[in-house]
Amino acid sequence: MPSPILARADALMQRRRSTTLDADDDVPILTDAIEEDDDFPVLLDIETPPEVFEPIAEIAPIVEIVEEPTSHPLLDAGLRDILAHELARRVEQRLAAELPRIIESTVRDFLAEQEMIAALQPQE
Repeated sequence: MPSPILARADALMQRRRSTTLDADDDVPILTDAIEEDDDFPVLLDIETPPEVFEPIAEIAPIVEIVEEPTSHPLLDAGLRDILAHELARRVEQRLAAELPRIIESTVRDFLAEQEMIAALQPQE
């Protein structure tokens, strides 16, 4: 003996099939023919304009421009040593000033990462 739920579902499906068969007759169909002239032009259909050549004006003679090398004053060895020593001193001073801040932020980031890893690991 079939279930009453299955019987109702079967009846509903039968009704649905009968209404869809009746509705199929009302579908509009395109019967007009499409003419070739109504088609959209494609890139191949477009004509390219003919190339236009303009006469070349007289060519001016090439004049070479030669730049004379500028003379830079050469630094003597003593002045170079003084500049190198001063530059090294300033770099060392700047590094000494910034190094504690860099170390602090690096240690803080490392400890924060370790805490996150410990929090993600299962508690035993």
